[in-house]
Amino acid sequence: MKNILLLSTLFIFLTPTFGQVSVTFRIDLDTLITAGLFSPVDSNKVFVRGSFNNWRGTAHELKKLPEQHIYQGTFDLNKEAGDTISYKFVIEKKQGHFFWERNPDPTNPDRENRQFTLEKDKMVLPIAHFRYDDYFSYPVVFSKQKLQEDFQQFRQILETTHPALYDYTTKEVLDSLFDQSHARIDTALDFRTFLMLMTEVISQVGCGHSSLWVPNAYWSVAPERLFPLKLQAAEGQTYVTGSYDNKEEIPVGSELLTVNQMPISNIISKLAALTSADGFNHSYRLTKATQNFAIKYAHAYGFQDTFQIEYLVPGKRQKQVAFLQPVSKEAVDKSKTKHTELSFKEIEGTNAGVLTINTFGYYSRVGMFRSFVDSVFQVIEKNAIGNLILDLRGNGGGDPFCSSYLWAYLEPEPLPYFEDHYGKYDTLANSVSQPAYPYRGRLFTLIDGNGFSTTGHFCGLLKYHRVGKFVGTEMGATYTCTGNATYPPLKNTRIMVGTARVRRYTAAVKNMDPKRGIVPDYPVEATQQDIIDGRDAVMEYALKLAGATD
Repeated sequence: MKNILLLSTLFIFLTPTFGQVSVTFRIDLDTLITAGLFSPVDSNKVFVRGSFNNWRGTAHELKKLPEQHIYQGTFDLNKEAGDTISYKFVIEKKQGHFFWERNPDPTNPDRENRQFTLEKDKMVLPIAHFRYDDYFSYPVVFSKQKLQEDFQQFRQILETTHPALYDYTTKEVLDSLFDQSHARIDTALDFRTFLMLMTEVISQVGCGHSSLWVPNAYWSVAPERLFPLKLQAAEGQTYVTGSYDNKEEIPVGSELLTVNQMPISNIISKLAALTSADGFNHSYRLTKATQNFAIKYAHAYGFQDTFQIEYLVPGKRQKQVAFLQPVSKEAVDKSKTKHTELSFKEIEGTNAGVLTINTFGYYSRVGMFRSFVDSVFQVIEKNAIGNLILDLRGNGGGDPFCSSYLWAYLEPEPLPYFEDHYGKYDTLANSVSQPAYPYRGRLFTLIDGNGFSTTGHFCGLLKYHRVGKFVGTEMGATYTCTGNATYPPLKNTRIMVGTARVRRYTAAVKNMDPKRGIVPDYPVEATQQDIIDGRDAVMEYALKLAGATD
């Protein structure tokens, strides 16, 4: 027993102890309160986050001291004396909208965070002042100097990084656009105006992988006043397919004529022209302009308190007028439901099956994708399915190691996938090995304006080698595109400049038009009546071709 007690005592002395050091954080919010940027009566709160709480959570809230604008909180940190603590203050202005300090200590190389070293006993830190930035309130306005700096950085990123900057627009024309746009920055501008100024330039590159991304900080302060209706282009018109707030004010299938007294055709044309697309592909631009109308309209025309629209109810000739209330970005984002990405089903009572692939983006799960494809074609082989409908609508591309694997099942003989050797995809310039169960039945591939990037390579090969038939609308992708995009942020506005880094990923084809998407053999477009009835006209047409329906 004595030996056991002795060992226990030694264990206690040898085990390191982790104490708690009490630290008091203090911050003066007088400047923010005076400017109306922080409102205690509106339940605005301030927290401290740092290396001691994994930079997250709301447990470390500071409370206002009596008769002062000083907020204070004392917390026990589970760290050792001598440890370095990094931290920032964070303000919650409304539920779920957090505003972090921007570079509170420029002298600190550790991301310019605040820092201190823990002492042995209690610590009371000096009173700090919240280092807020341009994204703390709306409207977000930047000085002429900051914008000129960012525009020069924007131009430098494109000119030094983009591998095919002048493929579709000459250097002379782009240089002129750069110069003219820079000259327009002759005063302070709000965020939206500057974003549109750069968008007008980057959309003229003719590269769908090169576009601008808005920082989340902007959406934290931007008004939640977006266009409430979902739209679809069809038959040369723009139709209503629903609403983001689930209201039924406007009947589905109604033809939209004007928004805030401007013809919808003019608005769509402008939004499409501002959309980056490979070779200025019209199908891709039109699809994105209508499907992303709410966001694109806000960028181009600003946030609206209300939307006055003119429209035609299906079957009526008299114009109707409605005043619609805007919706939040959250409502718009929630509506973008993600459908099943991979599925296969046999059409009962027929010799046909439908394989749906919404994306090839399985970069870290190539093995899973290939296993799925193997299992599908094993079923096709076993059940002697002779008609395959491959639904690629909405497929924005992904990993060529996935698309090339599927292509090998469909191409009658082993052929190269890419025309040249591209880094990690080097092997795809060689003949792609064929699987044990290649498909030799009839193929009908469904395409639309959302098809992009890798999906263009895949369909370009099918088209070039005349493998099956295409049904739907012109694809938004061509047989060639840049890729491997990077998204560096601009220094001041923090707008991310998406720009390609690889010269070209080009499918192993010849004499195809790099400015046209893959064109369907059977052009099928939804009609107004299809939208009203909720019918999938493209799928129905393909099922008829496959002999799956009468």
